[in-house]
Amino acid sequence: MPFANCRRCGRLFNRVGRDICPACVAEEERAFIKVRDHLRQHPNVTITELAEATGVDAGIILEMIRDGRLVVRGYPNMFYPCERCGQPVQQGRYCARCADELSQELRRASQTLSDRVRGTRGHGYFISGQGTGQGPNE
Repeated sequence: MPFANCRRCGRLFNRVGRDICPACVAEEERAFIKVRDHLRQHPNVTITELAEATGVDAGIILEMIRDGRLVVRGYPNMFYPCERCGQPVQQGRYCARCADELSQELRRASQTLSDRVRGTRGHGYFISGQGTGQGPNE
């Protein structure tokens, strides 16, 4: 098993998939339950209010949402910033406009790469006569 330092507390641990140690996983689970329960009881809170009420850092709450662990659809005030432009979103990492732009950029890059690969075919080296009995060594 590979060893790693926990990205939260810095402790050395046997990494089994996540980049946080078992103690931080347990702490994260307790925080998740606290956040989830408070959100169910108070569906109109914002992320800031939720963080203040539960004592869980807003960054950790955002991580839970972005990881898909905490689903905020249906909670009208649970918005967080798009990672690209900062516009408020309720699901995913990007707003619809940024997701569309990134998708188009990816499509263009993929097409450019495909065009380059197609353009290089047939321009390799060919040694005539090799293995046919017609070359100078045969």
